[in-house]
Amino acid sequence: MNGVLKKILTFLYLILFFILIYVLQIFVIDGRTLFGVKPNLILISVIVISLWFGIYKGSIYAFLTGILFDLLYGNNIGIFTISYTLCGLLIGYISNNYRKENRMSLVYVTVFATFLFEFSEYIIYLFMTFTYSSIFYLIKQIIISSILNIVIVFIMYDVIYKIVTYFEEKLTDKQRLF
Repeated sequence: MNGVLKKILTFLYLILFFILIYVLQIFVIDGRTLFGVKPNLILISVIVISLWFGIYKGSIYAFLTGILFDLLYGNNIGIFTISYTLCGLLIGYISNNYRKENRMSLVYVTVFATFLFEFSEYIIYLFMTFTYSSIFYLIKQIIISSILNIVIVFIMYDVIYKIVTYFEEKLTDKQRLF
């Protein structure tokens, strides 16, 4: 019973987390840019979920998120699905060696995921549309997006850490009562 309840609660956390991130991305972030770049809360959520829950839950979350965003925003179906899933898989894979206490590791992972996402989008878009874009534009995108994502991921990671810890303590307290 204990394991089943924990899995159900984890699934509900992920759904609520996605809804919150989606609402923030659409209604708060979408109209705002910094040097022509919008923060990507969805990518940050994929990073955090993949680091926190590992390769399987992270990649499933990334895949479902990518499909949803392809359906809602994609002119070319598959770009977001492939890019987010690739990030979820690789970040989830390295999560086994990731130390949650080390803040520099979070910076490296965020820069790596941002590079991977932007580069994969660039390559997929290039092959799907045969439209070439300047490599300098891609580099600018990666640098500015990385800086924005690093700032936001610290905030989001701390919030998720506190929420998950709170609910795990509550679940542990209820188990002690029974």
